[in-house]
Amino acid sequence: MPDRDLPELKAVCFDFDGTLTDFVAADLAALEQVRRLAGVPHSRETFVDMAVEAILAFHGRVERGEADPLRMHEVRLREVLDTCGVAWHAGYLEAYRTHLLRACAPLPGAQALLTALRPRFKLALLTNAYDGAEQRARLRHSGLEGYFDVVVVSGEVGVFKPDPRIFQHTLELLGVTPKQALYVGDSPTHDVRGAALAGLRAVLVGRRTPHPGAWRTVPSLLALAEGWTR
Repeated sequence: MPDRDLPELKAVCFDFDGTLTDFVAADLAALEQVRRLAGVPHSRETFVDMAVEAILAFHGRVERGEADPLRMHEVRLREVLDTCGVAWHAGYLEAYRTHLLRACAPLPGAQALLTALRPRFKLALLTNAYDGAEQRARLRHSGLEGYFDVVVVSGEVGVFKPDPRIFQHTLELLGVTPKQALYVGDSPTHDVRGAALAGLRAVLVGRRTPHPGAWRTVPSLLALAEGWTR
């Protein structure tokens, strides 16, 4: 993706989980630690299925204003362990948080791409996390924090993607217009649609089939890095 394709480009904004890091892998690793620590009488697959169902239900309650988003990990683990017949212990939450942090690492191509872009553009991170303190700790642990001029956590602002206001807020902090920025993310709904609503072009990562709403679609962050550094 040479600069001549976007001569007016001054800033590149990135999603975090699923784009620069693999949250699913980190979550699975953390859940497995809890399963072993708690002596859950179910297989890893069954435990994960219950955890996925619980987190989807929790997100729904948050959207309806029925749950405190900052208690996401605790509520999810309590519900799943209760279903498994395991008594709650605060150590399970601590173990989950510890391993979620430890497992946060950049996806292939992330550092190469950010290293190539950093001298040429302003860089921003816009992440849809509820817990700003936790997400910023994960960002530091990933080793990517120093690349960004601006970091916006939706939970700290109170507005979440795909609401265009959170994209506009990020652009204001960068001091650029939508036409001067590009957004890179892995979600057709939260990233591509949200960016479009705010007037930004979006690159969708992790798909081989072109997405009609995306300016570009690439199979991986590594492919995007290779295209931009050629």
